[in-house]
Amino acid sequence: MGMLAFYAGLFIGILLGFLLSSLFAFFLAGSQVGKLPAQAEGFSPVDPLEG
Repeated sequence: MGMLAFYAGLFIGILLGFLLSSLFAFFLAGSQVGKLPAQAEGFSPVDPLEG
């Protein structure tokens, strides 16, 4: 019975850890941290290779 409880707790712990890490990753992706600006400052939007 102890082995069953151990593996059940391990399984539930892995599932909860995966859920919490996924929620944290989605929270970081939705925040403003790490987002790139729409256009780099100081550069022209014109393609320099077009002639």
